[in-house]
Amino acid sequence: MRSVLQLALLFLCLLTAISGPAAMAKTDDDYGATVLVSPEQGEALAQFALQSERQIRPKPDCSHLVHQIYARAGLIYPYEDSRVLYRGISDFKRVKTPQAGDLVVWLGHVGIVLSPEEKTFFSSVSSGILTESWMAAHWVRRGRPRFYRYRIGPEFDMNLLATIMGDDSRQQIAGSAHSVIDGQVFSAAAQSPAGSETNGVQQERSKLSPQNAGNADERGHDADSIIAIISQRQMPSRRQIAAAIMENSKARAGQLIAGDTLDAARPFSVFSRLEVEKIKVKHESGWVTLQLSETMCQEDGRILPARVTERELSIFRSSDGVWVISDPKKRTYLGEEQALEIFERQTEIFLRRAPNSTDTRVMVKALDRLYDQQPAMPQRAAIR
Repeated sequence: MRSVLQLALLFLCLLTAISGPAAMAKTDDDYGATVLVSPEQGEALAQFALQSERQIRPKPDCSHLVHQIYARAGLIYPYEDSRVLYRGISDFKRVKTPQAGDLVVWLGHVGIVLSPEEKTFFSSVSSGILTESWMAAHWVRRGRPRFYRYRIGPEFDMNLLATIMGDDSRQQIAGSAHSVIDGQVFSAAAQSPAGSETNGVQQERSKLSPQNAGNADERGHDADSIIAIISQRQMPSRRQIAAAIMENSKARAGQLIAGDTLDAARPFSVFSRLEVEKIKVKHESGWVTLQLSETMCQEDGRILPARVTERELSIFRSSDGVWVISDPKKRTYLGEEQALEIFERQTEIFLRRAPNSTDTRVMVKALDRLYDQQPAMPQRAAIR
């Protein structure tokens, strides 16, 4: 029996030895189309890390420091502690010879390489945020560090880091999700269904802009809470309400991609499916019940995962005969198909304006959530 077990164990060892390189080869093929941070980009990242030192308060631990600096430079990856980074994650490639900007990682500590020639790195330790040599005795006792270099995907460009280096390049990123209205599938790129009176909606939305909001505020609604307007006398159908909300969502997405700032203090929902379940109107005012398949939502600064939920909206007919639909919580509704581009743009804006603010952290968390949900994505794209 023992000899049989020994033969079985030997067979498994041989199988592992054979399959291991094959599996590694497959992994290399998966990343064959990616490129790594260049020496010039790495040098810019290292200098950026040093310049950021005075702006980082309170002092984070080592892994949060590295994650924060990379995010500020537009190099997004999901936060992991140093023990996970030591084993390796898909956003980084392990390298034998380090360059500036690489991660230097021990089992329990991580920093950013500043000078491979001088063997110096930048990290957070108990005594502060310091520049040290990994050849110092207390680091040598930890063993040989591992070095990892950030992967740049084949379809993306690192525009924040490029800006740090003085490059203005920009690149558009598109999505492909859809929404469902009254049982029918609508692409965000498609035209609104007939009967939604798109032109009338746009005209009425212009009337109800913040500077003209007094005309619409006859029932306590303000322009910030309005999510759809339907220009018709008769009560709109479920289909028309859903189409109007979709139209407003696409218009708002375009504004945010163009440079408007999302109010992070207000809740927002990113949805893949939208359906009007119920309309209850009496004396020309009432409620609309939406069912949303949310990819992600933000509540009180917390990014919540995907779920199916209901949202209650207010509806009334104004004195000039248009139907106004609003969210009492002033929630912003954004279609999934444009969400990645929206939050890349918003994260770029917030990182530039207030890198240490709570609102910026909300944007980075939202973008991280979207990246995590991208199918077959071996790395995190850079911020536009």
